[in-house]
Amino acid sequence: MKEKTKRNSSIELLRIISMIGVVILHYNNASMGGALGMVLDGSPNQYYLYLIESLFVCAVNVFVMISEYFLACNQNRKLIKILELFVQVIVFNLVFYVFGVLRGHKVFTVSSLISSLLPTNYFLILYSVLYIISPYLNLIIKQLNKEQFKRLLIILMLIFSVWTIVIDVAENITGNTYLGLSTIGMYGSQYGYTIINFVLVYFVGAYLRVNKITLSKKKAGTWIIRCLAFLYAFSMMEHVLHLQYTATWYYNNPIIILMSAYILLFFMDIHFESKIINELAKAAFTCFLFHEFLLRHIRIEQFVNRGILVLIVHQLGSALIIYLISYIVYKIYHLCSHWFFKLIEPYINKINISVEKG
Repeated sequence: MKEKTKRNSSIELLRIISMIGVVILHYNNASMGGALGMVLDGSPNQYYLYLIESLFVCAVNVFVMISEYFLACNQNRKLIKILELFVQVIVFNLVFYVFGVLRGHKVFTVSSLISSLLPTNYFLILYSVLYIISPYLNLIIKQLNKEQFKRLLIILMLIFSVWTIVIDVAENITGNTYLGLSTIGMYGSQYGYTIINFVLVYFVGAYLRVNKITLSKKKAGTWIIRCLAFLYAFSMMEHVLHLQYTATWYYNNPIIILMSAYILLFFMDIHFESKIINELAKAAFTCFLFHEFLLRHIRIEQFVNRGILVLIVHQLGSALIIYLISYIVYKIYHLCSHWFFKLIEPYINKINISVEKG
């Protein structure tokens, strides 16, 4: 009998930090929390927001890379896991819709009700696709030796990361749109919100896992600081030049992808076990779904231009509280739904999406 592998809580802690990072990104986002749109230009608060944005802009890539790091050496896939995520998105969408109608923020129509039942969540869709195709990606990886895999990774980074960010920056500087020039699609990199970027991040995580790449906390930390300095400097430069977008923060930026890898390696060099951390990490996806609703109620406009310490405490404190509230929501949802998934799991898992060993 195989001995059960103990879970390294440092990786679960990284899941939590990554999701708190997503909350902070959306706190800053001009169309969500709005901090970057409301902060006074040239103020210390603005410099802080640019720094914290540059630090956490890799949060989604890190979150994906954590999952794919472990999937790279595992060919077993269960459809029930994907179904659980889809159902949770649909349930939350429906609850938000009903809540909006009851508060008078939305008008009930049949078409809007149907729309609320659609799992419109880019992360869910792309992650599910990657989860399903990852065993076949693993088959490709197994055919490569270390040098071949390294060469493939360099080629993929050059084609789908370096080249695409060059096009993004060129469009940003010139104000033109170069349709068909990007290697990702007709309409460019789409800020890195694509299955191409998810697959690229998968290969990076798989390379670290398959080749047992390790790095000391000191070396990994040094590289993280270098990446952060680059992202901060170039994002501020784009701001000073009054460019329409901050292309530096696109998820397909090679510096962001590399920073994600160094952050993972940093935490991989930390080893501890904590039942509390492991338990709290279960709420990460719920936080991803629920945090935007909570962001609307924390009065960001009242804190964004106060003293910088007030802003820091409000932002970080709000993100932490939102995660803890999301954990409570997760427990309630899990309590109400786990019996249903237990009931249907034997039937759903009859649909085999794993790659059988030949």
